[in-house]
Amino acid sequence: MKNRLNIVLCTLVLVSCPCLFATADPASQGSTNPAPSPAGGPPQKPYYLTGNEDVWHDFPSKPALGSPVDQTDLLITLSVQASRTEDQKNESFRDKSYSIKLVTDVIDADFETKYPNIFKVLNNADIDSYFINTMIKKANGRLRPYVQHPTLVVPLFTVSDFSYPSGHASGLELQAQILGRLFPAQSSALLNRARQIADGRVVAGVHYTSDTEAGLALGDLVFTQLEAKTEFQRDLTAGAAKDQLPLK
Repeated sequence: MKNRLNIVLCTLVLVSCPCLFATADPASQGSTNPAPSPAGGPPQKPYYLTGNEDVWHDFPSKPALGSPVDQTDLLITLSVQASRTEDQKNESFRDKSYSIKLVTDVIDADFETKYPNIFKVLNNADIDSYFINTMIKKANGRLRPYVQHPTLVVPLFTVSDFSYPSGHASGLELQAQILGRLFPAQSSALLNRARQIADGRVVAGVHYTSDTEAGLALGDLVFTQLEAKTEFQRDLTAGAAKDQLPLK
């Protein structure tokens, strides 16, 4: 993300203002749940995974409210909010709605038509990512930055569910990792695109930095778990063969 140096400098200046952190803003007191999820909502069960794998129970919890990480999160959010450019805002709006296409477009804007069998595997894997991410979000119950601090954080748009970890980051990191096996020459571009979208969620004020970092880590973890599943490997191999793609 741009303006990293500015963020660090602002952090050093603002860290002397503890009044920002001790508690949530008064307007957010008593708010324990976000708005209801959109129609359809998350899947009722995963596709390749079970949801009972030990790694999900061991996944790091959200930063405690008022902890050093939580304080730094808020400082970064406010710094980015103060310095975000029109280009950054426009980019955040363009990437607002989650879609596998946000990453497959790195390969080809017509990816779904050209590689329908692999696209189906990506969709199936996305079910796992969405399920696991929702499960961990519910377990942590971290409020969005603008919900926790409504008088400080001004989002570009609002989102209905919890904040930690970022679903955009985890889902698109997973997609980038899978696509990297099929298009290794573009692996870096795919991962950079997932990171760019994750950073845009911080620019939009709908996630803290620790949310998106945890989301990227979760996407990598889901990918590792899928790699160990025979059914996933079978579908990926078959899809690649049907779509005439080499599998690395």
